[in-house]
Amino acid sequence: MQLRSGINCLVTHFHQEASMEEKVDSLISECKQIEADSMQTAETHHIIAHKASSRAFWLKFIPALATVISAGFLLAGANNWVAWVALISGMVTVSNILMKCDEKSAEHLFAAKSFTVLKHQARALHNAFKNFIDEKDFYHQVRMIREQYNLLVQFAPPTDDEKAYDKASERIKKGVHRTNFE
Repeated sequence: MQLRSGINCLVTHFHQEASMEEKVDSLISECKQIEADSMQTAETHHIIAHKASSRAFWLKFIPALATVISAGFLLAGANNWVAWVALISGMVTVSNILMKCDEKSAEHLFAAKSFTVLKHQARALHNAFKNFIDEKDFYHQVRMIREQYNLLVQFAPPTDDEKAYDKASERIKKGVHRTNFE
């Protein structure tokens, strides 16, 4: 009877160990999912930020250039219709400044950097730190990172640009974000 209960205890302990290992594997999988989701979202935000920055530059530069050129022509004695071009392009320049065209770029760049930080946190947690913390702390760290990801998704500007999403996917598949030691 004593032998039987010892074996039952050993089997139960082994089952709990396997269960704990499965739990840790599940947490590692969640970290990898957060890392992948963050990488995709960060790359998409970077692409959208770059597009918005380029657009904002040209929306500011072209009217300002037209203003300068038409002012130069006016000084050289051009017709009065050039004054209208200068006035209209000057008004467009001022309205572009007031509309804060580059604000969208800044918002997406901030989101991209935030998701990149989260990606590195998730990678470090499952690659390096998991061996130095117990299962319960590992669970809490993974849960905290998942909640951070969810909060970032709620407050980040939308990534509704399908072309940017597809371009981000292509860049990731090409291995743009792989380190030399992976």
